[in-house]
Parts: sequence; C-alpha cells; structure tokens
Amino acid sequence: MISLPQRDTSSNISRRDFTVAATGAFALSQALAAESAAASPAALDLAEWSYFWVGVERAPLARGTYAGGKQMYVEYWIPKAIKHPVPIVLVHGGGGQGADWMGTPDGRPGWAAMLVQKGYKVYVVDRPGHGRSPFHPDIHGPFPAQANTLENISGRFTPPNPTTPNKPLPFQHFHNQWPGTGEVGSDDLDQFVASQGGSYVTVAGNNNATSVLAHTAWRERGAMLLDKIGPAVIMTHSAGGPFGWLVAEIRPNLVKGIVAIEGGGQPFGGANVWGMSTIPVVYDPPVSDPSELKTVTVTPTENGIAPYKLQTEPARKLKNLRGIPIVVVTSEGSFASPGNPGAVAYFKQAGCIAEELRLVDHNIHGNGHMMMVEKNNAAVLEPIVAWIEKNVSKTAHAPAKARSTDPTDLKLADQGFFWIGVYRKKMPYGTVISGQMYVQYLTPAEVKHPYPVILVHGGTGQMLHYMGPGDNVAGWAHYFVREGYKVYLVDRPGHGRAPYHPDALGPIGPNPAYEGIAADFHRSAFPVSDTAIDQFMASQNAAPQDAVKAHYFWASGGAQLLDRTGPAIVMVHSAGGPFGYLVANERPQLVKAIVNVEGGGAPFSAATPWGLTDIPLMYRPAVTDPAQLKDGTPRVLKNLTAIPSVYVTAEKSGRTQGPAVVAFLKQMGCPADDLQLKDKGILGNGHFMMFEPNRRRVFDAIRGWIESHVS
Repeated sequence: MISLPQRDTSSNISRRDFTVAATGAFALSQALAAESAAASPAALDLAEWSYFWVGVERAPLARGTYAGGKQMYVEYWIPKAIKHPVPIVLVHGGGGQGADWMGTPDGRPGWAAMLVQKGYKVYVVDRPGHGRSPFHPDIHGPFPAQANTLENISGRFTPPNPTTPNKPLPFQHFHNQWPGTGEVGSDDLDQFVASQGGSYVTVAGNNNATSVLAHTAWRERGAMLLDKIGPAVIMTHSAGGPFGWLVAEIRPNLVKGIVAIEGGGQPFGGANVWGMSTIPVVYDPPVSDPSELKTVTVTPTENGIAPYKLQTEPARKLKNLRGIPIVVVTSEGSFASPGNPGAVAYFKQAGCIAEELRLVDHNIHGNGHMMMVEKNNAAVLEPIVAWIEKNVSKTAHAPAKARSTDPTDLKLADQGFFWIGVYRKKMPYGTVISGQMYVQYLTPAEVKHPYPVILVHGGTGQMLHYMGPGDNVAGWAHYFVREGYKVYLVDRPGHGRAPYHPDALGPIGPNPAYEGIAADFHRSAFPVSDTAIDQFMASQNAAPQDAVKAHYFWASGGAQLLDRTGPAIVMVHSAGGPFGYLVANERPQLVKAIVNVEGGGAPFSAATPWGLTDIPLMYRPAVTDPAQLKDGTPRVLKNLTAIPSVYVTAEKSGRTQGPAVVAFLKQMGCPADDLQLKDKGILGNGHFMMFEPNRRRVFDAIRGWIESHVS
C-alpha cells in the first residue's frame, strides 16, 4: 500500500525492485514459518536471560563525548538446571556476529540453545565493531570499502554452485550439509548474509597493524569478561580464532579450555609474527622481539596440507598456555579442509596440550566452514561437547554475584531469530543486502494471549531497550513473556544486529553523544550512575540520514513480519514511533493495537509531512501530495480507523507532543488514548522509562490498557 518512488537515486532502488524484494521476503516468511513449525523448538528453562557490556570507555571528541568503540556486547543464557560448572563463551568469526551461534538460515536452533539445553551456562560475544557492538566512522575510521556481497559468500561458505565466481578448493566438493542451495538469489543465502558485515578499526594499507589493534582490544575485553564470570571454555570460529589464546595469555587461570573451529591461521604465517599471535606473548626463555623466534619450514606428506613453520629446536615454551587444553576442529568440505596440523604442532612444540578434531574421524561428513548452522549442526556439536567433557576440569568457582531484585528467569517453549525486509541491491562490485531487520522471538511455555507483542526500539537504540538495564535485571520483554505473550524484538535497519554499510543504507547519521542522552536520564527523578549510563551508551548506534528510505524499509519489513506472526500488537518508542502507523497502514487487519511510548514528533513537523510519517499513508479522500492535507478537506486515515492506539507520556521526560498526536488521530477517525503516567500516579519517569526503577509499574499501566482495548 505504500506509494513507492519510481526511482530512489540515493540507493538505486526502483519501485519494481522494491516490490520484488518484498514479494520474495513474503514467500520466504511463509517458507520459514513452515520450516520452523517442523523443526524441533528450542525450549529453554532459564534462570537468567540478560546481557552486559565489557570495556566501555568514553571518548571526548570535538562534537561531544562518545562510547569509545572498543566495548564488547555479551548476551547470556543460564539454565535453571546447571549440569556443568564451567560456562562456554562463544566468539564469532571475521565478518559475523553472535547470531552465528544462535540460529540457522532455515530457522532451526543454534549451538547456543543446544548447549543451554545440555546444562551449560552460555555467553555469546559480539566483538568490538560487530553486531550489537556499534561501528561508527567517527570512532573506528572509514567503513570497509565494500559491503559483503552474496557472490563472495556463495561458494565459499556454501557449496560450490554456478552462481558464484569462487573457484572450489579441492575438498569443497564434499560440502552438502548447507541448509539450502547457497546460490545467489536463494532465500537461505539471504538469511545468512543479512547478519554479516561487522568491522573494526582499520589502518589504511596495513593489514598487520589492523590485526594488532583488533587483537589487543579482544584480549583486553576477553579478560574483562572472564574477570566478571569466572573460569570458562572459549569456543571461537574462523577469523575470531585467536581470541581464545589471546585471552588465555593474560588470564591463564581463567581459561579452562579452547575450542578453535577452523580459525587462528598458521604458525608464523601472515601477521602471526609471535607464533599464533599478532601481539606479544610470554615465552620461556623470554623473547623481547619476534625476530628472536627462529623457524624452520615443515613440508607435510598429507595431501592438501600446505607447508608450515615451527620453531627451531630447542623450542621456547608458551609459559602461560601450558596446562590449557586446546582443540582445533575442521570439517570435511570446507576451504579449511582437511585440517590444521601446523597449529597443533606449534602448540605441542611450545609445551601445550593440543589436538586436532576432524569431523570425518567421527563419521560426520559434508560440512563446510559454517558447520554450526548446517543441517546436521546438532551432530557436529556432539564430538566437540565430548571433547570438552573429557578434557576440561569439572570444577570452577565463579565470582560471587549479587542477588537480582528483578530476576530475568524465563520458561520458554521456543526462541530464536530470523530476518525480514531482506532486499538485494546491485553494486558495481556485486550484490549486497539492504534494509534487513533482525527479529528475535520468545515463546512462553504457557501462551495466555492470542496476539503476540512486537517491540520496536527508538532512534539510536536497539532492541536491548526492552531487555531492561541488563546484568540480570529484567525488562519489559521479560514481563510480557511472563504474562503469557509471545514476544518479537526488532532491530531496525542499521541498528543492533542489523549491520550498517553506507552502500546499503546511505550516509550514516551523527554518532550519539553522551551529552544528549544523559540529559534525558537526568530529567527523571531517578538518579543514574555513571556505570549505568556507560552501559546504556554502549548500545547506541547512529541512524541512517535518509529517513524517507528508512520509513519505506520499516513499512515493507514490518508488513512482512506481520505476514509471518499473524495479528499482533505493535509497541514503539521514541524516533521509532512512526513504525506502528506505517505497518498498520500496510496490514490493517493484522495490527490489533499500537502502543506508542513517546514516539515521533508532533503532527506535520519537519520530519512528519504526511501527518505522523515521512512517507505516504492511505487517506480518504485520497492524497497524492502532503500539501493537500492542509486544504481544509475532512479526511480519515483509511487503514487505521479500526485500530486502537495509545500514546504514553512520562511525567518528567520533557515530551509534550502526546495530546497533539492523539488529537490528530481522533480527527482522522482513529480510536486513540492519551496515557499520561502522572494521571495514573506514576511519577518521576523520563524518556527511558523502560530502564527506570519503577519500570514494572509503567509496564503494568501499559498492559492494563492493552488488555482493556484488545479483544
């Protein structure tokens, strides 16, 4: 129903292309829904589901104070029945993010859920500049010159096929476990590539210097994580491989085991001038410069194994890694096949406990590099878990943890994620993904309400706003699940887990500054610590400058989400406010209510020429130009007249547009209520009421409105 432009020159999106993308995504949503129904649900009985950030630093720049860009996001799941005292930390690969461990392109459970079901505490990391850990050029330098392309991923991470220019390596013809064709144009490839695209600080023309900066940040943040959670097994993938031994180097007593899934490179290869590290490690006898490490080339006799380097004898020992078991895992049909004996030989020569685990030796065949998302991912995990059970100490003493005053326990029948609004955009260098939105869903063990709740974040935020302050303190998402609602949490395009690249979304907006957002906190009656503000600011990422394009993406992607969920209640916040009206305009029969928490601006502001949005809504009589809305002709919002909505305003937020928005909606024939929290006796709240100490009371007021207005 949106009136799409004939040509969007800033993004090269034609009306036909946009429509085709939406149609393809609708078909995908139906296919994924059917697949998810057939798949085993990821049922979890959790003592905790929450998040926190480690390594948040403030960066004072000329335009304000920003989060410094080295912060690392950690999402965690603690089962009620803990069977293994040592938790597992999952660290993603090069261009990926934590979602790599959380699900599959065809909607099945990922390793994170499987490990929790086995009784492990699981911590999933987004390394700095990836996923929920925001990237911004003001902090990190320029975006990568090119976004990830479908052509680059297809045939490399997926089986060889005729749509990709990638030439298969000798063992890749064995690859047959990918959940789909993996071809350019396939839905399974779209779902995978939608999550790819993170980056970190780059040093122009110097990949070695870039690696040193990144690895230094990983080591520091990984150490902070283990200082917080205690001893753990670190499982890494691909280019994230060094993370395990980098952290073990400075926290040897806290790393109980390292599982490297096809990652870490070769000893003394490329930037690994310190052996298997780009940055200094402690040797015995000591080494002050990597040039002191003399090497010899080993030429293996095994087919497919390239020559590698080891130390000349007598070899120095890795003083801090001795005693930590290490395993290097390789699949049958990957570009990393058949294995990495060089890495294992290096660690063993340096006095470490190390071995290879080749899946073919365990009768597991057909996997590629992304084995954790493939059709047999449950079978692949079994020998890895068996190795952990055999080699990792069964004792661990985590630091004492304060009892939560608002715990995050949940009993779920299912949980997972998927992508909507996935649009393929042609660039001179290949096909990139644009407009995708990440959706994480939670299904309570006992569903008590027929309509799920879709939670959409504000301007420079991400869905974490609904997960509460974090660190085992509950938020509105937890409350909705406990009340028996299915919950869908959205990261809008370019926010949170939805990667940003200007080739996909256009120029990025200004980096969110402490000064502006902290002012919102300080308006409320509730004191906020510097640490709490740091934790909040760590998640803030800039929005696309092109608001018109963003609203088209919201409308199209939001409609596809409702096609998948069925009838639902849509809750929005702050600058995400127009999302509710846009989606209701597209799917009026599927939006059962809109809850607008201080969303958007006043009607007909500079950012809302169509009343409440940047793009057209369906009016009756029809409108082709926003200027017509001021010609005095009585009109109604054709598709919103049967949808109840409420505008929620806190006492001390400084937002005053609520009455004007409600008056406009009523004038347009829409049922709308103005919910002023002070009128309910709920006092002292600011704009981020979902973080504040009385957030449960605010939630109950909103829930009361929902349950009195939605049949």
